[in-house]
Amino acid sequence: MRLRARVGGPAFAAGHLGELTQVITPSLVDTVLIATGRVQVRVRKLPARVMVYFVLAMALFGECGYHGVWSALVAAPCLPDVDPSAAALRQGHRRLGSAPLSALFDEVKGTAATERVAGSWWRGIRTVAWDSTGMLVADSAANRAYCGRPSGRNGVSGFPMMRLTALIECGTRALIDAVTGPWTQAEEAQCTVLCRTLRPGMLLLADRGSKGFALVRSAAATGAQLLWRISADLQPPVLHQLPDGSYLSLSTGTNERDRLRRWNRHRRTVPPHIEGVAVRVIEAALTVRADDGTTTTTSLRLFTTLLDHLRYPAGELAELYHRRWQAETAYFGLKVTLRGPDRVLRSHHTDDARHELFALLVVYQVARRIAVDAATHAGLDPARISLAVTIRTARHTVITATGGTPRGRGRAAAVICQAILHPRELAPTHRPTRIQPRRVKRPISTFAYNMTRKNTPIRNAKITIEVTTAIDRTRRWRT
Repeated sequence: MRLRARVGGPAFAAGHLGELTQVITPSLVDTVLIATGRVQVRVRKLPARVMVYFVLAMALFGECGYHGVWSALVAAPCLPDVDPSAAALRQGHRRLGSAPLSALFDEVKGTAATERVAGSWWRGIRTVAWDSTGMLVADSAANRAYCGRPSGRNGVSGFPMMRLTALIECGTRALIDAVTGPWTQAEEAQCTVLCRTLRPGMLLLADRGSKGFALVRSAAATGAQLLWRISADLQPPVLHQLPDGSYLSLSTGTNERDRLRRWNRHRRTVPPHIEGVAVRVIEAALTVRADDGTTTTTSLRLFTTLLDHLRYPAGELAELYHRRWQAETAYFGLKVTLRGPDRVLRSHHTDDARHELFALLVVYQVARRIAVDAATHAGLDPARISLAVTIRTARHTVITATGGTPRGRGRAAAVICQAILHPRELAPTHRPTRIQPRRVKRPISTFAYNMTRKNTPIRNAKITIEVTTAIDRTRRWRT
């Protein structure tokens, strides 16, 4: 069985992924197989390299069974006539293990934005965000023992769930790094592991799920700047009021924060020696006005390690926090656009589910890289490129196998670029502001759900952000 593409030939061999092979080259796959010790000992009909591409194709064709995925790989003419059984394919990808896919993701992950990409930079700092999500896996004894099931007010989930925490590049929505584990593993623990990827020159955006002084200290120690939202019940002490409405404070542990608050109340003694991270707190009132005149106001409390109020105005930082939602958009592209809505990972063994998840991450990252590369060369904002069109065209190139010889890593594929840069497929340059309230993704009952919940999307909303001072907050408390 020939594994490499024929030079100048019309099609790839069965070990391919269509035009995505321009990035995931056979030489790259061979490298990770050698590094992880997964090269086959004897010649098989399904060598290890072919099985890597097969697992990646499972991520592209999530609605197909093993035979359907294999049929897509060998659909083009002039491909080897090999017809393995479903059992052989299942044993082949189980024999492969999750190590090669994890190593392959390590090769393709990382930032994708250049200095010209809009939305990825703010005042010379690269904006990134992290968040956690759950990935449903098949309901088997092995998955239940490893992952556990999340529970809520409506009971226990019907499927086990793996936790995925990723560091996303704002603007391109590329995966800089990702950590997977059982659902019982805390989000803070996975975020602590992600600190290995933070670098000076980054501005990390995070929601209220990132909490704890230990996590703040670990993230700040990397040299990256922070812009995190604080829970409403957490009230940092005001150490120094700044002219733009923000104030300086200190991020510490619970006991140290109480000592600092007691000292700050009177300030008659020498300041206590407290270990902490110097932060600047920004409080703002966010007002959303709909077309029908309905107005909703929400309080926003942020802290940042950017202490210079002249160089980094509080109002701009409050508006910048909105970019954190690009992490949610990236998860939507991974879990809905690529995997498919309401689908679970098919593997019943835990290691198989892990490499199935890594295959999703690899395919998503490669699609994002191709889209960003095409947008950069065309002088467009990557946000205008449709991930759905990228994934759909990538599936077509697998079936038709019209990619030619792999031209090296990092070069965008011609057919995919032509499709995603078509004027009809580009998003408009300016989109009206939309508000999508949170809602239950899997309600217990589908009857009258939207009628009982006043959380319909708001379109053409007008958002205003007003920075409030600590004095205004004190007045509200006293009132």
